[in-house]
Amino acid sequence: MKMADQEQDHHVEAPASMEHIDRTELYTSLPVRIQFLHSFLEFGPEDVAALIAGQKYVKALIPAIVNIVYKKLLKYDITARVFTTRNSRDEGPVSSWASEDSAQIMHRKMFLRWYLTKLNSDCTRMEYWEYLDKVGLMHVGKGRKNPLHVEYIFLGACLGFIQDAMFEAILSHPRLELYRKIALIKALGKVIWIQNDLMERWHNTDALEFLEEEPIDDEEALKEGYLHGKQVLGDDDASVRSNGTNASKRSSESGKTILGRPIEEATHLMDGMNMGRCPFSGMARPDPAHLERQRAVPSRPAAVNMSGNGLSEYHIPGTPRLKLVNGRTVLKQNLDPNPFSDAAASDEKKI
Repeated sequence: MKMADQEQDHHVEAPASMEHIDRTELYTSLPVRIQFLHSFLEFGPEDVAALIAGQKYVKALIPAIVNIVYKKLLKYDITARVFTTRNSRDEGPVSSWASEDSAQIMHRKMFLRWYLTKLNSDCTRMEYWEYLDKVGLMHVGKGRKNPLHVEYIFLGACLGFIQDAMFEAILSHPRLELYRKIALIKALGKVIWIQNDLMERWHNTDALEFLEEEPIDDEEALKEGYLHGKQVLGDDDASVRSNGTNASKRSSESGKTILGRPIEEATHLMDGMNMGRCPFSGMARPDPAHLERQRAVPSRPAAVNMSGNGLSEYHIPGTPRLKLVNGRTVLKQNLDPNPFSDAAASDEKKI
């Protein structure tokens, strides 16, 4: 009996090289959670630099992404009904169905543009991650005067659709070097997965023992686009306009992030993490001939029936939904059947 007690009391301390993460803080402190995710995903200064350098490319995609997202949401009754019921769990009769050109959807498109602009802004401030967390909170019936309940399956699917469309367009950019595409895709992927975690955490049942309901007294906190009573979405944050990318261009040329923070300061946010050098400084530019050898250019496919699902078959596999052509975002149906061919490239120069 004494030996059993001794074995039960025996424990071994973690190695000194192993970093300790406090589970309670992981679920009760947002900064601790964000710091852990940054460390685990290796989100460091090189990712910040890649996001800053890629802001103008991402911003150019936002209006088109907003449109295709709402086309997708209105394609299925189970997602479209939420615009009327405000609750994806409500399976009762729907009094009306929203359409793409309705005032309600136009209003929602405006907020999605603002959200994607925020996602494409200064990620070196804790306010940035606090707002991403509030996005998750606002879809579980909290943080709004008019509660909204959207189950996680739809939020995750929508976020995945946004990521897929964005990555396609970046990877098919005709003038962005391969190493820059890689850096930007990696950085965006980490940000989107952190947003995914900050959505999913409000839906799962992990760590319920730490859950405490905190009353929201601040009237402004219940307004969409506000954080701690301060407006964080909209014109003040360089709202996206479909007729240009001047704000992003000014940010890039001024040496500051889209929220006005010096780029040098932003890229040194996590210097202590020793995550390696920035991929855009001191890196030799790849040999264009080498990149050309990497690019496999398939032959133009034969034309097929354009009715029904023929449009998707008409384009070669890998054709993106969105493609940047001379600074303009072009939808898939307006692209050449093989948008990567030499003929398509020459057509791009004429646009």
